[in-house]
This record gives sequence, structure tokens and C-alpha cells, in this order.
Amino acid sequence: MNNKPLILIVDDALDNILTVKLTLKNEGYDFIEAANGHDAIELTMKHDPDVILMDAIMPLMDGFETTKILRKLESSSRTPILMISSLTDKTDKILALESGVNDFISKPFDRVELITRCKAYVGRAKLNKKYILASKNPYTNIPNKNALFEDLSTFINPKLLLCKIEDYELLEEFYSEEIATKIEIEFSKVMLTFFPQNISITKSYHTSEGEFVFIFDDSDHTFTDDLSYEAFHVFQNNIKSHIINLNGYEYDLSVILSYSYGDVSLFEHARVGLNYAIKKDKEFIVANSIINKVKEKSKKNVQTIKMIKQAIVKDNIVSYYQPIYCYKTKRIEKYESLVRLIDDHNKIIPPNEFLDVGKKAKYYSKITKKVIDDTLRQLETTNNHICINLSALDIDDRSTRIHLVKAFGNCPELSSRLTFELLEDEIFKNYDLLSSFISDAKQRGIKIAIDDFGTGYSNFERLQDFQPDILKIDGSLIKNIATNTYCKKIVETIHSFAQKINVKTVAEFVSDEEIFNEVKSIGIDYAQGYYIGKPKEVFI
Repeated sequence: MNNKPLILIVDDALDNILTVKLTLKNEGYDFIEAANGHDAIELTMKHDPDVILMDAIMPLMDGFETTKILRKLESSSRTPILMISSLTDKTDKILALESGVNDFISKPFDRVELITRCKAYVGRAKLNKKYILASKNPYTNIPNKNALFEDLSTFINPKLLLCKIEDYELLEEFYSEEIATKIEIEFSKVMLTFFPQNISITKSYHTSEGEFVFIFDDSDHTFTDDLSYEAFHVFQNNIKSHIINLNGYEYDLSVILSYSYGDVSLFEHARVGLNYAIKKDKEFIVANSIINKVKEKSKKNVQTIKMIKQAIVKDNIVSYYQPIYCYKTKRIEKYESLVRLIDDHNKIIPPNEFLDVGKKAKYYSKITKKVIDDTLRQLETTNNHICINLSALDIDDRSTRIHLVKAFGNCPELSSRLTFELLEDEIFKNYDLLSSFISDAKQRGIKIAIDDFGTGYSNFERLQDFQPDILKIDGSLIKNIATNTYCKKIVETIHSFAQKINVKTVAEFVSDEEIFNEVKSIGIDYAQGYYIGKPKEVFI
């Protein structure tokens, strides 16, 4: 492989070309030659020279016009172009600079000057090529996100369309990363053809796996909302109707679009819009329409994180205890430990206002440990049975598991009055770990309950995995039990099944006497809800 720098000499006079080559013959360069501008453009596109030495005055197409065209080409937009000319007029030099020339060498040229300048610009060319490698996607050879950020400031009135191949990650998982990349490459070759013919794309970028950006530089302000929305609709439909053929297999695709316009942060706003569209299961969204709403939510999240941090430091993460009534003994036999946060104004904040943010901000394990410690103190001062909620995050977190063992591992009397309620707001991924955790808990005398049974992730298959002692029937079924026959039959089925496998049942959301009596008539073992009692800081 030849790694010598390549210099293109463009001059209609053969004597001038020979003189340049003779001057530079000992500098370790290779040369190609062009007698006019047309040939220069063709050779540049074919060979990608490191430096171009351009004559100013040539027939057919002069050096100024040739340079302008080369600068419009992606491959030569950064190639150093030195104009070798006898022109001395200031206006001509300004014209050359405006066309894209980097530097000048006057005729007749000085030998040392030519050698020195070529050496300097060959070095710059190497840096340019490193930049090009860093600013292009290696598979599709399309400019990447780095190039997008650099280019955005050069457009007059850019409007940005962010395009994501829907479920691209599933393509990688299902077909393999190699096949997904090939699909992506084939898509990139034809994607511009999916736009209507009256829509002109200024530039396109490959910003991430399965993700592309299209820039419309609306300098004349003709790219109206109606025109853009119609064009994007056509674009999506054309993609849906297109089949990608690859190695004898056919693949069809769909895309999610996020459109952003305005003065600043186009890509960032489009990214926010894309995430929102994916979350809300939308195919297209105008990012500008939701950005203020998202910013306000982000601001609130930051405030919530600050509130959580302060509460942890000040020991203001506490447990409130809700009573659980036993129909058989007709008394309160258990309490559920429910987390609360006390803010700086001594206001009690319920978990739905901070817990999800705490999870995303990585404070969830600290919150759980506070609940464990509070529950331990209560168990040590009362004879009541207490239930603690544990999620997949808790069980997956090694430090939380260690904290549980330290709290209850060496005290069988406390463990025998404890129930772990397994929340299913997240899917358990590590079933070996879960199985080991449940087995260890049961050996210590701790009961296992499945929370919110009957909806969401909960199903009868989970009973085999968890082998619980208790099923807590989801409140959405219980609260309608007196008015909805279908809900009542579901609850009856759950209870009947639980009896057959010797598992106790708890009805949540028992909010009034009518529901209380309906639950009792079915034969459910326990009732929990505001009719029994609200969560309180201390036992009553």
C-alpha cells in the first residue's frame, strides 16, 4: 500500500507541471496532473489528493471556478488548495480566497517557498483526513454527529428532522448486529429517494445506530409547516412500502420522526422529541410543541432529586404503617410499611411524588435502606407483623441485600414477623438471584407475598417462580368488586386458586363498608384500605 502524500497539479502549461514536479521530486510525494478544471474535478473525486496546486488562468474553466466546485464536494471540501499564479492584483486575490483557495504561490515561484508550503499543507491534509475519519460513520460513510454539530452554525435557517429506524435494537438482537448494520447501510443508500421530489435536503447525517438527521436550510423561508408535515408523511409511507432485499431475505422498516426548528439546540430538542415520541408510541412529533413541557418536568425532577438528597441527609425518609385486618380473628394482625418523605416545610410527601425520580437518580437503594431501618425499629418495639415492599431493583442491588441480612439475619424472632412484598413494577431479570433470595428469606422464617396480583406483570406463572405465602389482590379489581360482576368473578377465581395451593389472600383498596362485605363474602383472608385505616406514623 502506497502511503506517500499525493499532490494534484492543475495547469494547462506542461512546462509548469514539469517544473513543479522537478522541484518537489526529493520530497517523497506522488503526483497526478490535470490540464484543465474539468479534469481536476474528475481526478480529485477519483484519487482524493492531499494537496492541490491550482493554476489561476486556464481555458474552459479557470482556477477560481474549479475551486468553487471542489469546495462544494464533500470529499474535497477541506483539501488544501494552493493557487500558483502571476496575479498581483488585490481584487484577484480576494476573489481567489472567496472561491476557497487556502494560500498563494507567486510565479515565478521560489523553490524553497514551494517546498516549505507543500510540506506545511500536506501536514494539514493529514489532520483533515483524521477529522474526516472522525466525522463520518465508518459503515455508511455519511457525516456523523460531530460533523452535524460543526455544520449547524454554517446554515442560514436550518430545520432538522431526526429519523430513527423503529425497533432498531430489536433488529440487532433478532437478526444479529452484522445483519442490522447491513440493513442500515442499504437504507442509507435509498433514504433520500423517499422524500417527495419537491423537497430538497441540504445535508444528511448518520448520528447513531439506526438514526439519521436531515437538514433543510430554509434560507428563503419557503419550507412551511404544511409543506414539511406533508413531506414527512410521504417519507414515512414510502419507507413502509419499501422492501430491503439482503442475501435473499426481505426486510421492511418503519421510522419514527422528530422535527425541530428555531435558533438554537435543534438536535438536542429533536432528541427530546424523539424520546417523547417513543415513550408515547407516536410515529411523528414536532419537538417544539413539547419542549417547554419536557423542560418544566426536568426542572421539577431536579427539584425532587434535591428534596430526596436533603431528606436522606436529615433522616427524613420515614415509614408510615397501614393496618391489615384479618376476617377470621376480626382484628388488625399486620401492618404494611409504606415510605414517606418529609420535606423542609414538614409536609408529608407520598411515594408517587418522589419514588420514580429516586429510582432514575440512583437513590432508590438508600431510600429502601431507610425503610428497612425504620421497620426494624418498629419490630423491636412491638409484637405486630410488618410487611416491606421490595422491587426488582432492591433484590438486584447487592448492598440492599447485605443490609437486609444485617437487619434481620441474626434474629429469628424478628424474621418470623416479617413479610417481603415483591413489587412487580419492574420485570425481574435475574431469576437465579431471585430464587436464591426467596429461598434464603423463607429459611429465616420470612413470608413472601406477591403484590398487585391480577394485573400488570403478575400472572399465575409467577406463582411457580415466587412460591409465595400470600397474594395481595390488585386494588383496581377490589375497588370495583361491588359494582362490576366481571371484577368480582376474577377475584373469586384468584381466591379459589389460592385456597387450592394453600396461599393466603389480601384485598387492597378496601375503601368502604360495601367493598369490605363483598370481600368478606368471597372468603378472602385479609383486608387493607382506608376503610380499615389510613397509613400512619405510629401503630394504633
